[in-house]
Amino acid sequence: MSAKKKRRQILCWKDAESLSLAAAYFFVTECHRSIAMHGKFIVALSGGNTPKRLYQLLATPEFSNNIPWKKVFIFFSDERFVPHTDMESNFRMVKESLLDHIPVPKKNIFPIPVNDTAKQCAAKYEARIKKFFAGRKPVFDCLLLGVGEDGHIASLFPGTNFLKKKKRLVREVWVEEKKTWRISFTFSLINKAANIIFLVTGKEKATVVAKTLANKKEKLPLPVQLVQPGEGTTYWMLDEDAATSIKQ
Repeated sequence: MSAKKKRRQILCWKDAESLSLAAAYFFVTECHRSIAMHGKFIVALSGGNTPKRLYQLLATPEFSNNIPWKKVFIFFSDERFVPHTDMESNFRMVKESLLDHIPVPKKNIFPIPVNDTAKQCAAKYEARIKKFFAGRKPVFDCLLLGVGEDGHIASLFPGTNFLKKKKRLVREVWVEEKKTWRISFTFSLINKAANIIFLVTGKEKATVVAKTLANKKEKLPLPVQLVQPGEGTTYWMLDEDAATSIKQ
């Protein structure tokens, strides 16, 4: 077995609720492991519907009381270019599901700015990340991702013209299909993470999951197929519906 295969784990649960519960336990475990190693737990959260239940669980006393929130630092892997009060905002979803219910210091929360042009906001967020890591290689202890039916991750969609560019950590993204800007981590930052956690549910995701896990080389790979961490581990946390097309 190659080193790359050893660094990928595929885990499956009966349904979305079981998956979310397992992800919450994983979050707590990795939090304590990271704090024991270097005094902090630095995490990048994702938007979308799938992780919302995870955030709600983490906000409950069962989990929240076992997390030293003063040592947790929260970033976001992407954001829709809308005000943080907008219903489409990833930050708003995470705030209402999790942040409003836990004793995490405000200074430990790093939302993606949306108060300037998309290009300037992306540059600001990249600078903020570099400042936080103080000259060290920016490595997130845990980075949560979902995957779309089209294979997009964060706000990196198929056909995005900078998918393979390596100089920037955060970029503004024009999503032609939706006629809107988004701001996203790039693969240069994503692939440095110590742990990348894919949370995937639903039969509609089964095809893209199977295609990604088949390890077939594509002339035009989907964005999700470009998630290839150099040193970290990728965990595919699936429900049974999302796993139906995987060939054993």
